[in-house]
Amino acid sequence: MENELENTLRGPSLETLEKLEDFLQTRIMGQEKILTPLCQCLKYGSFNLNTPGRPRGTLFLLGPTGVGKTESIRSAVEFLYGSDRNFLRLDMSEFSRQAGEEALTNLIGTPGSRDGGRMGAFLEQYDEGVILYDEIEKSHPAIFTILLQQLDAARITLSNNKTYDLSRFFIVAPSNLGAQIFQNMKHLSERRLQKNLEMQLKNRFSPEFVARFGKFGHEILIFHPLEPEHLRLIARKFYTLLLPQYKKTHNVDIQGFTADVIEETLRSIDNTRNGARELRSCIERKIRETVFETIRQHLPSTGILDVRQDAPEQFRIIPETEIKEKEVISCRS
Repeated sequence: MENELENTLRGPSLETLEKLEDFLQTRIMGQEKILTPLCQCLKYGSFNLNTPGRPRGTLFLLGPTGVGKTESIRSAVEFLYGSDRNFLRLDMSEFSRQAGEEALTNLIGTPGSRDGGRMGAFLEQYDEGVILYDEIEKSHPAIFTILLQQLDAARITLSNNKTYDLSRFFIVAPSNLGAQIFQNMKHLSERRLQKNLEMQLKNRFSPEFVARFGKFGHEILIFHPLEPEHLRLIARKFYTLLLPQYKKTHNVDIQGFTADVIEETLRSIDNTRNGARELRSCIERKIRETVFETIRQHLPSTGILDVRQDAPEQFRIIPETEIKEKEVISCRS
């Protein structure tokens, strides 16, 4: 029976799918509760257990910005397909600034020409993967007609009259809708939070549109704001990933960083609003400033990243032997 199931797959193997959730646990912090239903949707769809004539799976992801909605899907695609090439992200805020005809041309091409727009360029290369409509609440009304066709019949007809089968694709719609609710959610139970978000969905989308995705807890999933402990873990990951790059590019060998660097970084951001996105921007900025000043002032370029005692908001590189009574996180592999 297991071999029969595996034969239904053209992509990820059963063994790969079984490891998906463990992999995402290492990439997405603070969202443990929703990773299980998210992975179930991806697993079932990958085994072609979706309803015939429908997409492999549909997911509506709610939550504030920077909490892992898009990153969880991108990471899953990288794990399942070996890269993110099978992943098409469409930024709906970009389409919302365009007139209806211009938005459609960007997405599905120019009528009477061979141009299939961004969708056509993607579908010409890949016959399976993920199509993600980021910030779906900002979609231009013209885009909803196209999206409904995909949800209903797993197909799309472009302006060049070419029709594509989307039954081997997942359709995902992340949304920041209800961001203000998450700002005040400490006083809300999980049940009350869901009710408030349901009201937000009803005010923005038709009940028919929401129903096409599924139900809360299964296909409609809530990503929560990141807690300080999650941001600390994410900051450690970013610093460990980014610091070694400067040895090759600028001959600045930062071999590790102190716990004080993490704490000062967290003090520099408003972690209740922009989550990991703001955190990464802050880390990149602080590293650039430190590397620039190190080179400009001919300061020591090998050692440990630490806060300056006279100006803790600024960092410096000091020899490892001078680090005393501080926790040091190594960047060495």
